[in-house]
Amino acid sequence: MTHLTMPRHDTGSGENHRVGGAGWTAAWLTGAVALAAEGGLALVVAMLASLREENYYGTDFIAFIGLAVMAVVTALLLALAGMIVSAAVVLPVVQLSRWSARRAGRAETPLWCLAVCGALAVLTAVGAAVVGALTDADPALLAYIPLGVLAGLTSAALCARAATVRRRTAARFVTVALVGAVGAALSVLVFVGGLVAYATGLIQEYEPPRLTETQLVGTWNDDRGGTLTLRADGTTVADDLGGEARCSGSGTWTREEGTQGGPRLELGGDDCLGRTYEIGGTEERPSLFYWIGDPDSGERYVLHRG
Repeated sequence: MTHLTMPRHDTGSGENHRVGGAGWTAAWLTGAVALAAEGGLALVVAMLASLREENYYGTDFIAFIGLAVMAVVTALLLALAGMIVSAAVVLPVVQLSRWSARRAGRAETPLWCLAVCGALAVLTAVGAAVVGALTDADPALLAYIPLGVLAGLTSAALCARAATVRRRTAARFVTVALVGAVGAALSVLVFVGGLVAYATGLIQEYEPPRLTETQLVGTWNDDRGGTLTLRADGTTVADDLGGEARCSGSGTWTREEGTQGGPRLELGGDDCLGRTYEIGGTEERPSLFYWIGDPDSGERYVLHRG
């Protein structure tokens, strides 16, 4: 009896076929691109979320140049980190998924790969629990570690696996480009959507409290023993005050409108009293502050309500 043997076609169903050097290179690059895209998306979300909190991002041309340079440097660092983590973690996970499926006599499918990632997340959770039991590490932070591993590793591993199931080299590298394009588009979409939400008032952007003169009256301290007392008659007394050189003395104070619409505190007097304090914080916990050196350094001298 004559038997007919039908040729096998690549259906992408997860057959455990041999993956050559080009296939693993494509898988490595795909994992790296996926990780970099995840990192970029996380940074975009974090940046948008920070607009709801107290922030002092610059709006002049120099600030935009600085942000552009920071974006380029961040992209390069994400790419480098993605390549390292993809080689050290993602590829071994994909290989473990293929090996375990072969040992079990099963086809290596996306669900199988997902199960392997879940098992690694469980091991990470156990390790985090051990660390938490032996140290004083923050339990909330330790709880996020396995969640981050599961979320970050799963998508990168599945994307890398997608490159290995392609039979043609060109198709494998198309997967790299496709993952990069989708990741970039998603970050841009979230960024633009966030800006639109803030611009339309759907999400409220941070604004410093507009304290009145009556609300400013009282004692403010720097949590290091220094105090600034503002009196209702417009006089002020400083005791061991200052972010650089400490000083004490007396003078006057007035509330003025700042150049960007927010109120500020003008002090009149010698030494540390001859300064302008910006008003920050929140309505529940207001603060007075001035920049130490260049505002781009982010270093401030802050006073809170005593």
